[in-house]
Amino acid sequence: MDNLDRYWTIPAARLLDDLGSSHEGLTQRQAAARLKKARGRSYEKPEWLENLLLFVHQFSNPLILLLVFAVVLSTILGQYNDAIIVIVVLVVTGLLGFIQELNAGRAVEKLRNLVKVKVKVYRDGELCQIASDQVTRGDVISLSAGDILPGDAVVLNATDLHVNEAALTGESYPAGKSPGQIAADASLMQRSNTLFQGSSVVSGVGKAVIVATGDNTVLGGISRSVGATAVETAFERGIARFGYLLMQLTLVLSIVILLVNLIIGKPVVVSILFALALAVGLAPELLPAIVTITLSAGASRMARKKVIVKKLAAIQNLGEIDVFCCDKTGTLTEGTIRIHSSIDWMGNDSTKIAQLAYLNAFFESGYVNPIDTAIRGALAFDVSDYTKVDEVPYDFIRKRLSIVVAHGEQHLMVTKGAVKNVLEVCRYAETADGSQLSIKQCREDIMSRFNSLSSEGYRLIGLAWKDITGDPIINKDDEHDLIFLGFVVLYDPPKQHILDAVAQLNGLGIALKLITGDNRLVAAHLAKSIGLRTQQVLTGKALHKMTDEALGRRLVHVDIFAEIEPSQKERLVKALQKKGHTVGFVGDGINDASAIRAADVGISIDNAVDVAKDAADIVLLENNLEVLCEGVVEGRKTFVNTIKYIYITTSANFGNMFSVAGASILLPFLPLLPVQILLLNFLSDIPSLAIASDQVDEESLRQPKKWDMRQIKRFMTIFGLQSSIFDFLTFGVLLYLFQSGPETFRTGWFIESTLSEILILLVIRTSRPLWKSWPGKYLLAGSALVVLLTLVLPYTPWAGTLGFAPLHSRVLTVMILLAVVYTISGELLKHYFYRRVKLL
Repeated sequence: MDNLDRYWTIPAARLLDDLGSSHEGLTQRQAAARLKKARGRSYEKPEWLENLLLFVHQFSNPLILLLVFAVVLSTILGQYNDAIIVIVVLVVTGLLGFIQELNAGRAVEKLRNLVKVKVKVYRDGELCQIASDQVTRGDVISLSAGDILPGDAVVLNATDLHVNEAALTGESYPAGKSPGQIAADASLMQRSNTLFQGSSVVSGVGKAVIVATGDNTVLGGISRSVGATAVETAFERGIARFGYLLMQLTLVLSIVILLVNLIIGKPVVVSILFALALAVGLAPELLPAIVTITLSAGASRMARKKVIVKKLAAIQNLGEIDVFCCDKTGTLTEGTIRIHSSIDWMGNDSTKIAQLAYLNAFFESGYVNPIDTAIRGALAFDVSDYTKVDEVPYDFIRKRLSIVVAHGEQHLMVTKGAVKNVLEVCRYAETADGSQLSIKQCREDIMSRFNSLSSEGYRLIGLAWKDITGDPIINKDDEHDLIFLGFVVLYDPPKQHILDAVAQLNGLGIALKLITGDNRLVAAHLAKSIGLRTQQVLTGKALHKMTDEALGRRLVHVDIFAEIEPSQKERLVKALQKKGHTVGFVGDGINDASAIRAADVGISIDNAVDVAKDAADIVLLENNLEVLCEGVVEGRKTFVNTIKYIYITTSANFGNMFSVAGASILLPFLPLLPVQILLLNFLSDIPSLAIASDQVDEESLRQPKKWDMRQIKRFMTIFGLQSSIFDFLTFGVLLYLFQSGPETFRTGWFIESTLSEILILLVIRTSRPLWKSWPGKYLLAGSALVVLLTLVLPYTPWAGTLGFAPLHSRVLTVMILLAVVYTISGELLKHYFYRRVKLL
């Protein structure tokens, strides 16, 4: 069937026939053929083409393209040697960037595959798990709570199936789904037999057939019409501003130098090549590759620490985090709920409460949660005489779960949930002898016991019931006139080393905010036991009454947010961001997804429900703060190593190019030939490729790292000026001390300039004295290789082709000494910069 625009109106049997499927699903061969056909229509690029485009992308810098044009011009005018040399330098530089980015991309893709959302699908009649992007039209999928829909689907069968469609319909209450036919003109909200891509199962189980995937789904159509783009991180915006600034300086300087050289009568072709080579020398053409390599190296290191990165840019944000929001269960506590007792509202142990709580937990079909798991494990009863009749699933508005069970001729409705929310729908309270009192008479005693146990750190679940024999089918409106029984008392102790982890977070300059749906007394008790800075508590009820401005003022003084609703979690995240904080949020439940998406770094755990894991930028393979702290440190290392390249580009490299530009005007000959400028730029970039693996000083990791354009400009000005001063000193030595001709001058200055750039890299890579912070082995090896090549180059057979000449030993010695003196002065200037200038 080519057109399934009215699939919700078609009987299930006919729909399966039209799709060429059955209740047993597709065969593997059918699925493979359909995926191949669908991908053919979507023009998915083959791997070889992706790799080719990545290689071509290495030359997409406008300045590089101008240099390619200059090569063509040189060839036309007969400057073959220059053209060949420039092409070789360009190709080798492009290959280096391509290989590094290709390896980085493959490594990151492997990591992402570890945490891909899986779908339970029938293939060849067998239920198996596959990645969500392997689902195709006609696949029959199995659904349970927490699953994300991989495409639009029609329900084949369902038991208490409820789905969150808020992203599509705006309706916060879960929508019930069941098989059947719907009118052709039904709206999205009225299609009770249809499931939509991106929706998530809240409760129940079911089976459905996929009728559309990707862009052909309702969500895909909305995405196309909106044209949503990824939000830039602060670091990405900073990189863009930095690149734009350098591009402006480069273009202005190059044009001015070209015009001046033409005016003073230097050859046209040589002047054009010189100006373009100068532009390439100034431009940080390896910056995109360095960023990608550094981020992917960070992702690999984080993976070894059991932190999987789904979005590379999130690594930079992880290093910037100064506020971390989390729930208590599993992150701050052991996450293994233990049953302390089952008591009536007067404090007596109660077998009836234990049995009814077990019935409710045993028959509920919502997502797997630690409370029901604990009840089923600790309060085992024989329920073979009971049959489930109906269910109203838990939602985060009612905060209750009701089930109906049949026992002989009797139908019992059993409701459990947050104590206050259960009390709202109770009319009576049952005493130990079975008599019933008005809830108004007992409320004060009930709340007194609730508060007393909560203040000791126990979590209480309220339990109520009523006999509904004769009318066993219920919905949320039937939750009224219930009989309150008492509490299931739960205990989830803090993790063993949580105090150390919280102290470690504080040591990293990160404030911990506890955001929980639990009551304020339980939250306060936990906060005190784990050493949170403040004991002030803000409840969801108080938050609801606050304006955004008032909330912003309170956030500074409050670390504990209790009785919080899911929508309020997202509001808290956005309020913190509005105050200038970079926020991390960790969650694993259906109710956490919106806050995870809103956070600067959304974090989930490997065993989280699909909807939470799908929303996250980072997935923890272990749910503990120690792992997160290690991830933050790796994020900061990645940030620092990226900034190192920027500092290098804006110091010696930038200063050298300014010096060359000035000297080209003052000297009767070009201080460096175009090919020598490109070679200098190429050689100085080789060690930079190893920056991703460089060591980072411990003190650089203690505070959140944020992009600081003002400091970069200061660094550029101070160290660029120092570089230019030494360049002109070198010019003077070569011209007036040694009376050097053009070839000797160029060779001497090329050696001094290259050595200076390599040595200053080792200096400015750390704020410590050079001898107190040893560089990484790859950076050191790359630097040593370039120094060796630079010193040997003038004595090789192809030196003449490159415009070099062998140097007298005295000239070579003085050039090396100048580079060493420059390095020593750079060390002293660095000390001044980090002690004085940085504080301005």
